[in-house]
Amino acid sequence: MTQQQSRSALELSCWEKQHEAQRIKTLEVLKALSDVRRHALLQLQKTQILFKYLNWKQQGHIESKCSGNFSLQKIYALSAPSEAAAGFSDNALVPVFAERTASYLVKLKTARKNIVQFGIIQARAHELIDAIVKSAAVFNYQYIAACRELFPLGFISRAGRHIKRLFHHPFFTWKEIGCLTNLGMAAGFVFKMAETPVLGERR
Repeated sequence: MTQQQSRSALELSCWEKQHEAQRIKTLEVLKALSDVRRHALLQLQKTQILFKYLNWKQQGHIESKCSGNFSLQKIYALSAPSEAAAGFSDNALVPVFAERTASYLVKLKTARKNIVQFGIIQARAHELIDAIVKSAAVFNYQYIAACRELFPLGFISRAGRHIKRLFHHPFFTWKEIGCLTNLGMAAGFVFKMAETPVLGERR
């Protein structure tokens, strides 16, 4: 092996180590993002306790105030974040050095390109984690505020509403829909953030 070949092999070895370190770090960040998404979406299920008593007109009013394609039915169906929301293929995280027939320059170029991509993915994932955590905090605040306003006496207030419902009165009056609309808007924003792909268009 010539001196030039030796330097090339050493350089490639350094890039391999850096690539592997960034690949592992990227996987860890994506795992953290997935956990944050799952936790946030599961929090939204709390709204089922309130929204299930809305009539169809009240549901339509709340959904019209929410941005995007959010709907209360999506909350009712929530279980875990969809795989499509990841917006990033695990195949891109496979080391690029398994192909032995690839030339030194091809491996080096691919490693550098992937390392840059890993950095972009990590930065975007951290942005989404921060946005999801903050939007979930706003949602929780709105949820507590709504429960306090609608059920000031706790169980007694709930029981009274159920009794009124037996006499064909709405569980929530239109005057009370305001706080639920705020809650729906907060839930819609959490849902939107949780479903945002890692590598999507940034507006």
